[in-house]
Parts: sequence; C-alpha cells; structure tokens
Amino acid sequence: MKRILLAGVALALGACASGGGSAAKTPAKMILGTWNCKATAEGITTDAAVTYLEGGAATMDAKVGVSQSGMAIEILAAADASWNFLDDGKLEEMITKMTVKSGTMGGQNVPPAMIQPMIEGAVVNQKTVSTAVFSENSFVSTDEAGTITTCTR
Repeated sequence: MKRILLAGVALALGACASGGGSAAKTPAKMILGTWNCKATAEGITTDAAVTYLEGGAATMDAKVGVSQSGMAIEILAAADASWNFLDDGKLEEMITKMTVKSGTMGGQNVPPAMIQPMIEGAVVNQKTVSTAVFSENSFVSTDEAGTITTCTR
C-alpha cells in the first residue's frame, strides 16, 4: 500500500513538470502556473491540479485511485512541494507536506486520520526525478520508473 500511494502521488506531482511558451523560455519559466496532470501505472490512476510558483514552491490537489486485488481505493489530498531543475535538465521534486481530505475503500468512507500516517511515511519527503518534453500548452513527462504522465493547461 505504501509503495502504491508513493507511486501515485509521485506520478501526479513529479510528472507535471513543464509549460507552454516560446523556445527561448527556460524550463524554470515554462513550468510556472497551473497544470492538470493525469497518469496511470500499475493499477494507480492520478488526476491532479499542480500549481508551480516562482522560487521553487508548488501546491497540489490530487485524486489518487488504486485498484488492487479487486478493492478500489480513492484518496483526495492537498500537498505542498518543492521543485528545481537539475544541471542535466531533469526536474527534481519533493512533497514537503500532504494532507488527506477524504478517502474511500471499497466504496466505504475511511477517516482521513487512518490514511494520513501512510501518506506521511510513504510520500512526504520522497524525491522524484523526471524528464519533461514541452509543447505549447501541454507536456509529457517520464519519471525514473518509466511512468508517463500527460499534463495540460
């Protein structure tokens, strides 16, 4: 479960790493603003709104769905993160705080307080590195595990 939650949130945030604009803009300028990002990998779907701010901060509202062994799990969460572009042009990000808003398991409500400890241990303060290919109003990002995420404005 911890690995699944980490992967889902990393997909959402780590993949939302690019922006539109002219080729003369740097990646650090193109990333600024809000992106709608979606990814699916290993039974995990992520749909997130990520806002990248100047100075390397970001905020996120995410819906993470997990389907495993016939059980459907859905988590809604808000997060704060840090980001920067490495010398090789890859984007490094880290969720610094995540708050579970709600969750369901098999269609039944699960108290956020039950989910929060799993998020804290599996997702918060875990770095992700991704490569993003920019276009005008969208981008495709690939993380180190090969997961592809598509983001649009």
